[in-house]
Amino acid sequence: MTAISWMTRRGRRYLDRARAYGRAAAALAEVGMVEDVRPPFFMLIAHAMELGLKAVIAGGAVDDERLIIIGHDLPLCLRLAGDRGLDLEPAGTEIEAVLSALAMPHLAQTLRYPAYLSWPLPDPQNALNALDGLLARVADALDTPPRPTLN
Repeated sequence: MTAISWMTRRGRRYLDRARAYGRAAAALAEVGMVEDVRPPFFMLIAHAMELGLKAVIAGGAVDDERLIIIGHDLPLCLRLAGDRGLDLEPAGTEIEAVLSALAMPHLAQTLRYPAYLSWPLPDPQNALNALDGLLARVADALDTPPRPTLN
């Protein structure tokens, strides 16, 4: 197996897991957005976005240690995925708005723990739509030959 095909398969594994988190978020939303469901719902959305962005990054010559070090920093993941060829258009503004709204709560892990959440969260349906749009563009990026990067 060539290094390129291994990296593409690794990126696809990240995308598959991102889609699984997205399906879990959608299932949770179907139950109803009562107040105590909101943090787990948005944790699933944010983590799915993180894994989707890391799918593009993982499709390049980035080792697993570096992916782990990147952590939960959604803006950094977005920048690195963009450097690898991810194009968010035509829905880039909506995707970036949801990603931006979830960036700090995800980084601070306040969605995972019973901590005080002072950041406003996006509309749940907008979050699901943004995630769907992001993951569609990630799939497109994985089907496109990657740009060379400095590692």
